[in-house]
Amino acid sequence: MIAEIYHKTSSRLEDELTGDFFGIMRYIPFQNGLKQLLEKRVKSKDELVFCMLAKIKENKFDFEFWKRSETGLGEIDGYLEIENLAIGIEVKYLSGLSGEDQLEREAGMLKEWCRGGERLLLLVADESVAQDIYLDNYTKKCFQKVHLGYITWQDMLLGLDDVITTTRYEEIMIEDLKELLREKGFVAFDGFTCKGLKINRGKYYEFG
Repeated sequence: MIAEIYHKTSSRLEDELTGDFFGIMRYIPFQNGLKQLLEKRVKSKDELVFCMLAKIKENKFDFEFWKRSETGLGEIDGYLEIENLAIGIEVKYLSGLSGEDQLEREAGMLKEWCRGGERLLLLVADESVAQDIYLDNYTKKCFQKVHLGYITWQDMLLGLDDVITTTRYEEIMIEDLKELLREKGFVAFDGFTCKGLKINRGKYYEFG
């Protein structure tokens, strides 16, 4: 990650971005780190997504990278179980899905691994494609039993300001992640102030 920040590599691989970002976030207690990002920044038309994230009280979690299905459905970039919720994470850098049924297959993986409890599939992608991918998929039958949401890398960068750090080392990790996402080009418009009137990002897009 440090090499990428300082322009010492030309890699644009999604796997490296997945490992860099979530590899750091797994070192921070869930309540202080991922919950702050997901609860405040995830978007979904499914209100249960927000209820499930808000209910989580646990801090300890295991994050599995590139977990592979035993039934041939493929693999998913990230997987974690916390309390009664299984969360699958599909990461995209600048591209779209690798196939029209990719999220359907990943929903099948969550049902394979989590027989009971709730299941949540999250797409993490650039804002140029994230919403369209979500809208193309959320009405599919498989997402009646697996909840679907998305979060953009631009919102992830903004959300890092919400992460609660308790040590200087955690502060450094979060600052490194911010710099990494800036280096990747994920700086978002976040509103502006004109003659004392604050126009936030959401209101701007409503007018747009």
